[in-house]
Amino acid sequence: MIYKIRTLFWRLLGVNYEQVLRVHDHVFLKNDPYTTIGNHTYDNGALVFRWTSAPVTIGKFCSIANGVRFIVDEAFHSASTITSYPLVNNLYKNEDTLVTGSSKKVFLDKVDQKKGITIGNDVWIGMGVYIMPGVTIGNGVTIAANSVVTKDIADFTLVGGVPAKVIKKKFEDTTVEDLNKIAWWDWDTKLIKERIEEFYDDSDKFIRKYKVD
Repeated sequence: MIYKIRTLFWRLLGVNYEQVLRVHDHVFLKNDPYTTIGNHTYDNGALVFRWTSAPVTIGKFCSIANGVRFIVDEAFHSASTITSYPLVNNLYKNEDTLVTGSSKKVFLDKVDQKKGITIGNDVWIGMGVYIMPGVTIGNGVTIAANSVVTKDIADFTLVGGVPAKVIKKKFEDTTVEDLNKIAWWDWDTKLIKERIEEFYDDSDKFIRKYKVD
């Protein structure tokens, strides 16, 4: 029904809605076939932009706000040392073989570029954040709204800005180590529900009770 309404709306504007869908290189996060999402992770309409099948891996209990964009790869813009223009993708758009006889796919598969995104558990990504290709985001990270993440982020760190920089570490290194060992996100959901009030206690108290040696 929604699809039909949108199609009718765009037709009234003189636009072919199916063509609009085809010319965009993005898909909703929850519909991306190359994305793996952990249990209890949710998003409010995040989008994935990709030109390759590079994976996006997202851990458990992550909160992804509205307007978040995952840029999975560089779309071959940095593939050449001579130009930033994606020559092969555009000049051979409708061809499978280069003039030299090389397979376009085989050639592009060998091209070195940043691609793929890995996100840990218990990560909160604020509104309007852009996650750029090739980054790894650790457990317990918080990313401030409208930030652009271009580099890896260590566990339990608060970052923000363009490009995103460390604002503060949430805990001391020993606390981070303890929380990673406890790995509460791997607990059974029933167990988490039973212990849920303890998540709102002091972190030291939580660690003392569930510390793993």
